[in-house]
Amino acid sequence: MGLFDLFSDLESEDQPDWRQSVDECLGGDEVACEWVHVTAQALPANLIGTGKRLSPEGYETAATRLGVPVASIKAVCAVEALGSGFLKSGRLKILYEAHKFSAATGRKYDQSNPNISAKSWNKALYGAGGEHQYVRMEQARKLNETAALASVSWGMFQILGSNYAAAGFPSVHAFVFDQLQGEDNQLMAFCSFVKSSPAMHKALIRKDWATFARLYNGPGYKANAYDTKLAAAFKKYGGK
Repeated sequence: MGLFDLFSDLESEDQPDWRQSVDECLGGDEVACEWVHVTAQALPANLIGTGKRLSPEGYETAATRLGVPVASIKAVCAVEALGSGFLKSGRLKILYEAHKFSAATGRKYDQSNPNISAKSWNKALYGAGGEHQYVRMEQARKLNETAALASVSWGMFQILGSNYAAAGFPSVHAFVFDQLQGEDNQLMAFCSFVKSSPAMHKALIRKDWATFARLYNGPGYKANAYDTKLAAAFKKYGGK
């Protein structure tokens, strides 16, 4: 049985929808949490998803959810979303962070596996993008799967796995499973992530691109001119 067959089989009148079950689980519903747990175990070993691209309706839904113009969502997608959430293989675009894995595992593997576990951020450890990042993550996954998944930035919006709760999920496994379902799911996780930070959300509403970029990308955002790129993209998509 494939991932999506299992996903379909798990749906019932009691648990009709993955997103609803996640929301109910976060609200304390034990039955929903059990369903989420079982579904998360369906996470495919090769992490190949649906490859579904972002729909026009996704922009509208996200704009409504965040209370901003569609142009704001399109601007963020253009600048922050890397063009697509999937690689050609059907896997999610990822970036594995060795320093995050080190912190998540109490520095346990720094000496034995310095290429995938390092106390400090080291750009030289990244290597090539694309599929190579899966080679790195799989090495870490064999040592500690949960820590490995939490130490990766996932999909269109490169949300770090350890931010699963801010993105609206009860576990990192549930978060990754949901991201595999398509770019609309990735966009909805982004919306939850933004709303989890009132300052970030307010900056997006105010079109304060510098503050939004700083909170989303970190203090080094100016090096990549994220704020000016967001402002330009907003105008490009008809924002006023």
